[in-house]
Amino acid sequence: MALFDRFFARLRAFLGEPLAKSLRRRLRAASPARLSELRDGLHCRVAGTARSVEGEMLTAPLSGLPCLGYLLEVIEHQVGTGEHLLVYDKKAVPFVLEDGDHRALVDPTYVELLVAPVHELTAHSAFRQDPQQRAVLDRYAPDRQLQSTIKLVYRELVIEAGARISVAGTGHREVDPHAAAERGFRDEAQQRLRFHGAPGLPLLIGDDPP
Repeated sequence: MALFDRFFARLRAFLGEPLAKSLRRRLRAASPARLSELRDGLHCRVAGTARSVEGEMLTAPLSGLPCLGYLLEVIEHQVGTGEHLLVYDKKAVPFVLEDGDHRALVDPTYVELLVAPVHELTAHSAFRQDPQQRAVLDRYAPDRQLQSTIKLVYRELVIEAGARISVAGTGHREVDPHAAAERGFRDEAQQRLRFHGAPGLPLLIGDDPP
C-alpha cells in the first residue's frame, strides 16, 4: 500500500464515518461544472458516466463485481480492545468520464472513493464459514487468530463501468488520443480534460448527485 493510502487508512480507522462525512461535504461543496464548459486548471465538480479505457477492469474482492475501482474495509471488534481496521484495500484503474460528446480521463493515483457501499456484511460468529468472508480473510489476513473477535464488519465501495458518478478535482487539457484516431491525423487535434489528484488533495469520487 502506498504511503498516501496508509495515511488515509489510519485516518479512516481512527475517525471512521466522520472522515467520510467530511470528504462528502467537500465533494458537495465543489462548484459544479460541465465538461463542455470547463476551463483548464479550474477546481470543480463534474458528473458523467464512467467508462473503461480499452477494457481495463478490476474485480472487487468481496462481491466479485467487475469494476473500475473499489475500496474494501473490514473492521474487527474484539473483547477488551474495541474495534480496529483489520483490512484496507483500495485500487482503481484510469477510466474515462463521459458527458455527451465530451470526455475526461480520470487518473486515480490519488483518490478517495465516496460512492455508496454496494456490499456490506456483519459477521458475529463462524467467520470462515461464509465463502465470501473466508475468501477475504484468506487473502488479507490468513494467519489472523479470531478467538477474541466479537464481530467483523465488511464494507465494499465499487465504481462500476456505466455508473453515473461525480468527480471533484482539477482538470488539465491534453490531446485526446482516441478522438485523434477517429478524426484522422490531418484534422485538428481534439482535447480532453485529465483529472489527477495530489498527496493531501486527492480526487473525490462519489455518486451523482453527491
